[in-house]
Amino acid sequence: MKLITKTSLYYLLLSIPILILSGFICFHILTHKVRHANDEVLVNRIKLIEQYLVENDTVSLQFLVKTKEAEINKTLKNNFSNGNKTIFSDTLILDEAENEMDPNRMVSSIVRVKKANYLIKIWRSSIENEELIKGILFLLVWILLALFLISMILNFWISKKMWKPFYTSVSNLEKFRASDNEIPPFEDSTIKEFTALNKSLASMMSKMIADYNAQKKFTENASHEIQTPLAVIKSKVDLLIQSENLDPIDVELIVAIDDACSKLNRLNKSLLLLTKIENRQFKTIEKVSVEKVLDSSLLLFEDYIKEKEITIVKNIETEFWINMNPDLGLVFINNLIQNAIRHNVDEGSIHIRIKFNKIIIENTGAIEPLNLDHLFKRFQKNSTSHLSIGLGLAIANEIAEVSGLVLKYKFINNKHRFILKERD
Repeated sequence: MKLITKTSLYYLLLSIPILILSGFICFHILTHKVRHANDEVLVNRIKLIEQYLVENDTVSLQFLVKTKEAEINKTLKNNFSNGNKTIFSDTLILDEAENEMDPNRMVSSIVRVKKANYLIKIWRSSIENEELIKGILFLLVWILLALFLISMILNFWISKKMWKPFYTSVSNLEKFRASDNEIPPFEDSTIKEFTALNKSLASMMSKMIADYNAQKKFTENASHEIQTPLAVIKSKVDLLIQSENLDPIDVELIVAIDDACSKLNRLNKSLLLLTKIENRQFKTIEKVSVEKVLDSSLLLFEDYIKEKEITIVKNIETEFWINMNPDLGLVFINNLIQNAIRHNVDEGSIHIRIKFNKIIIENTGAIEPLNLDHLFKRFQKNSTSHLSIGLGLAIANEIAEVSGLVLKYKFINNKHRFILKERD
């Protein structure tokens, strides 16, 4: 999940309870204010009725009673049981027009006029107030939701703008190759942390380029310096083998030296190839036909296949094209076929199956699975063959990595199966 998305998600989760709490508080404040205003209206009406009583305005008093807006009765009491002269309450009063009980806010008050006590009850329908509160709350909820959405959009936009230098730096890191000898441009930022980050990354990349060039030069020089004396030793050994004055023991020793030289030569070339693959020095990318490369490889190892009397079974369901360097493609298939031949048994078999997005190479051999923890590591030999230098599968796995492919191994029905397919 992206940083901006996660930040927005946290903001959303935290905003929801705040929004609910805000609505709850607003509801209670509005309810209190409206009820207080309603009570003030009722108190003013009590004062008005008291004024009518003082002025003996019987017309107005009878009008209020007849319209059932108030009840005015003489009483002997001069206050209520709790000592108050005015009590507010909520009550239900029959609405004759609608023939239903409506909620009302009522005030009961005892006033003394001309040495007489009057119990006055006056009420006011709460329906209008409730509708008013509902309307205000409805409007308030929409305002809060609008503010919330606007805040979310602004937060997302601001976060995206603020974090842009960071994502540029991440993109530069993903694309950076020391072999390109170029430090990618970083985006200027007024944020100190991002400026410090970009400065550190530029310094680190500069050092990586310098180390890469030094390592590359050392590897090339070392390979060249090793290759030359090896070639000299090999040529001298060849001359010695052709000598007629050698006894059998001398021949045996010289052949051993020749084998060691050949193995050292292969090891040197394999390590140099592995270094080049890791340094992404194979830049040419083409559509490679796996079937054609496979046929070339089988032709190359034809003598070894005949020597071990290995049966080759091919099942080509459809063409499989891979975007990769053609030279690496040939090395890759060669290593897998060579591995299937070298670690096979006499009169064994190799089954090759090509599908639209994968190639499966399955061979007979040892009747126990290979160690997956060390299978693709360097110098991990899975057999006692003196020809193996323990780099074939490591090189194949490295080629698959740089070519966007996946190489897997399985042991099924006493057969060793290697599967190459495109990365999902």
